[in-house]
Amino acid sequence: MKNHRNKTVRDVSKLSGKPLPETLEPSSILHSQPTEEWVTSRDLVEDGLPFIPEVMKDLTVFLLGNININSTHLFRADILYDSQGVLSTPQQKELSFAQTGDSTTPAAAAATAATTTTTIAADAADHVEPIVAKEVAGFDLTRTVVRRLIPRNPKLDRPLEQTCHFYEADIAPSASQKSQLRRFLAVYTPHVASKEEIPFYHPLLRSLAYLYDFTDGDATESTDAGPGSGTLSLHFLPFPDEEIPTRLERTLHSLLNTQIRLARNTRLSDSPEGGNHNPSKDNVIPQHLVQNTYSRLKFKYGKDLCRDWVEDTEPTKHVFEDLAITAFLIELWRNMYGAVPAEERNADDSDGAQKDEEKYDPNFPGFVDVACGNGVLVHVLLMEGYRGWGFDARRRKTWKILPEFVQARLKEEIYIPKPFADAMTGSGGKMPDLGVQTHQGLFEKDTFIISNHADELTVWTPLMATLACPESPLPFIAIPCCSHALSGAKTRYPPPKMPKSSSDKTDDSLQREDADSEQPATGDLKALRKAKQEAQTDAGFYKSMYGSLTMKTIRIAEEIGYGVEKTLLRIPSTRNMGVIGGRKRVTMEWRARPTQQQQQQATSAGCNDGEPALDKAMAAVQRECARDGGVEGAARIWAERAKGIHKGQGAGNQRGHLT
Repeated sequence: MKNHRNKTVRDVSKLSGKPLPETLEPSSILHSQPTEEWVTSRDLVEDGLPFIPEVMKDLTVFLLGNININSTHLFRADILYDSQGVLSTPQQKELSFAQTGDSTTPAAAAATAATTTTTIAADAADHVEPIVAKEVAGFDLTRTVVRRLIPRNPKLDRPLEQTCHFYEADIAPSASQKSQLRRFLAVYTPHVASKEEIPFYHPLLRSLAYLYDFTDGDATESTDAGPGSGTLSLHFLPFPDEEIPTRLERTLHSLLNTQIRLARNTRLSDSPEGGNHNPSKDNVIPQHLVQNTYSRLKFKYGKDLCRDWVEDTEPTKHVFEDLAITAFLIELWRNMYGAVPAEERNADDSDGAQKDEEKYDPNFPGFVDVACGNGVLVHVLLMEGYRGWGFDARRRKTWKILPEFVQARLKEEIYIPKPFADAMTGSGGKMPDLGVQTHQGLFEKDTFIISNHADELTVWTPLMATLACPESPLPFIAIPCCSHALSGAKTRYPPPKMPKSSSDKTDDSLQREDADSEQPATGDLKALRKAKQEAQTDAGFYKSMYGSLTMKTIRIAEEIGYGVEKTLLRIPSTRNMGVIGGRKRVTMEWRARPTQQQQQQATSAGCNDGEPALDKAMAAVQRECARDGGVEGAARIWAERAKGIHKGQGAGNQRGHLT
């Protein structure tokens, strides 16, 4: 298990400098097993640690499911069994996800019943007996967990089951030991019969154990994490007559280093997944659903797209990012609409399903990818059997390598928001000639809007979704990137003010802030570490330009009536926050539609009686445009920028601007 963050936090001056095999000695705690020769080394020990045992236990629980932190070859670990019944299995997560929305409707009840039946069957098929725990002298067994390690490349590596046993011991003060000693032991054992069954990503060991000993100290000598001093050590059980290769030695040192590094940032909480768990990650769709779909898409499309790439940019970054977003959308739409990929609907004719208009999933209302850029996202969604299209201000070279039926659904168009179009033509004027076709975003009812790194359109996304159909605002996902005002001009939104009550709310929309995020007053390591930890909280995140842009998008969406969720997407980008609007409402409405005929009638009924939502959207537009000379002034800025962007002038990312 190679750690993909190699920053060393250990005191290397304490290491012997010798090869690990020359420093091995019998384990002092696991030596009682007559047929098992457990070993350790002084080079696999780090003392003087400030973490109380609860921190190390909390971190250990977090790492149970997030094994990818220790190995770049792994996606995750699925929990199959927890003796405490706290950690959820994949099937339990799916059941919880399937119950989103109005479960009282007939359609929802049927869907939940079907999911429950599938879950019960999957639970039975996934049942794996834990390895029997061994007695450890002086320790009490407190918990047993069975997990399945899931590799990133299932065609190269197989999954592996592993039993994790947790032990604890408290040793009271004595004549020789003035302070109480608290001990925590975690033992990991793979379900294999021989070393040949060990996958590449797992250390070539029969078992591995972490031991954390903490001696309570004087409360007057407390550290940041509490009084006392701790020692973390690694113990392992090699296969008989197996030498310790250099790769295994590096892995053991890396595992110990990672445990210490992560403990520094562990915040104790009551979360079942541990304090390091981010509540904004995997909170909308279970992790395993997205990753399993991503693996399928990667093998199906990744190689060809990277081989045929014609842009000047690095293909793997853009291709795999769009495939990861596609996987998220497929699983999101599966839950919202009951829509499934073409190959699941027609396994015998999946190769041609995406080319036949009639074979698009009738349960799905359609999508539009604004600022579609290279068109990969639109391409894969169409190939997977989802009706939709995309547009961008400039045609990209990538479009010509895509199938003709995909190219026909990629439009070179510029989005002119309806309030801007009305301002330009309202007093007898005419729309300026931008050298390219324009549109006002009047999408079909129920269309799902994808706004992926759309820059100028990020804050516009909830507004365009409402203006398109005020009676039933369209659902959307926005993945913010660069920060722009509604006029399209670059801006930095101020960090949001978090009011103590609704009466304390203030309008910060007219403020501009060009200064960098707050930096620590001093440059010492303690201050820098504190600033880094704070940046991982919501308050710290929203101090950044990206966080402020994200919050501006969320607040405008909430202001005009959206129920908003934010979720960290598992994509290869630092700009990975997804803002989702209208998911729960649309899911409830869609599940409540009893027949496809009624659904089609509702779709063709048009948008009426949406004045309250329209008024709120227009009020937000007028307020936000005040900084640029009102709606008319902002419209002029938008039009001038649109001309330059269409001609390829100015900065632009792979997904385009002002589209």
